[in-house]
Amino acid sequence: MSATEELKKIVDEFPAEIARDKEKVEAATAGIAKGGKQSVLGLISLLAEPGGAADAKPHFALHCVVNYPLVVRDEALRKEICQAIASQLENNALLPENRAYLCQELQWAGRDEACEPLGRVLLDEAVTDAATAALVAIGGERAIVQFRAALPKATGRPRLNVLGALAVLADARSAEAFTQALGDMDREVRLAAADGLGRLGRPESAALLIAAADGAQGWERTQMTKACLVLAEKLAASGNKPAARSIYGHLRRTRTTKAELHVRDAAMQGLAALA
Repeated sequence: MSATEELKKIVDEFPAEIARDKEKVEAATAGIAKGGKQSVLGLISLLAEPGGAADAKPHFALHCVVNYPLVVRDEALRKEICQAIASQLENNALLPENRAYLCQELQWAGRDEACEPLGRVLLDEAVTDAATAALVAIGGERAIVQFRAALPKATGRPRLNVLGALAVLADARSAEAFTQALGDMDREVRLAAADGLGRLGRPESAALLIAAADGAQGWERTQMTKACLVLAEKLAASGNKPAARSIYGHLRRTRTTKAELHVRDAAMQGLAALA
């Protein structure tokens, strides 16, 4: 939807930053926000090349409008605005950078209504990073189901993002996916899988993580070992002291080089806490 002449005039007169005229920004924002969906779609149509003069005011105005219902605590308006933004995530007439910007606005203000539209662009290389960040920020089962649905079809960067998100959100139903990905050819995918297994705190993951960490080198070994420590902490917190003790004991015995003495110290502290 194209912007009305009235909206174009308001945006043209919009201050470039709030510090220049706070009252004018607030008044203009309230006026645009009252137009709801139609005004938001109009603002989106005005977005231009990021960083250029033509984009600065509509870009800033859109952010102000998204923030407005959060400030005045108008849930119905927040939902309407976010639904309008979400409807444009797959609009390829927009520059990829601007579609990513819309995802970022949903990261800030989106709730249930944003999850499915964000899920539909998780596999889009141009916006996968922004869509992933938004869904992780929204969180909960409503976001997790989108990542689960995307994983079987994901490759490359989107696959790494989806696995990483499921790890951060500690999705228990993704344990098997993490286990399989621990042997992936891509180092970053392996690390995301290890992170997920560590966060889940399942005792059956201990042997897998220890073996992966022991066989790794450099940065990968460091991160895999970190996942082992996280797993041990989770097991201890859940009351499974024998499993936690086994991990700490292994790390104490095997991390003896100068570069890994801090790991040995952490393991010894973990063992002391279990006593």
